[in-house]
Amino acid sequence: MQYFARESNEPMLVQTSSIPTGSQGPVFDYQLLRLKRELRVSTDGEVAKALGMTKAAFSERKRRNSFPKDKLLALVGFRPELKVDAAYVLTGIPSSTPAMPESVRATLQQAVFEQLRRDLPVDEQLLLDTYRALDDRAKKRMLSQMIASWPSSPRSGSTLPQA
Repeated sequence: MQYFARESNEPMLVQTSSIPTGSQGPVFDYQLLRLKRELRVSTDGEVAKALGMTKAAFSERKRRNSFPKDKLLALVGFRPELKVDAAYVLTGIPSSTPAMPESVRATLQQAVFEQLRRDLPVDEQLLLDTYRALDDRAKKRMLSQMIASWPSSPRSGSTLPQA
């Protein structure tokens, strides 16, 4: 199955295996192009404004090839009338594709997860990977041990650990 850019015959699905390791430039460029199409704008300044960023801040993110996923997700949440498809912007696969096969949906979810996972610090990535590798019983045991180690609160009996 091949996906195309909205209102265009240009293919927009980018295979991550075709992008050189350590090079996020092409990914950022494709994400920016798709966001411009979703917003129906043509300049980086218009994108920055929609994301609630200054043009200078957006230019710096672009220079570092650091796509502002947090700002995109905030835009989608606070401005639903814009009908921006965050999954499409981030991965090139529209989330509203009719009759999407389960394998494609799973691939889309995995791509979004991996994109967000890469933004985590290394220690949190390791924790997440370790947790996901556990079976259900080991997950329950790990969570109960973590909760049991939290300091007690006079009101509720337990609190989240303080950073």
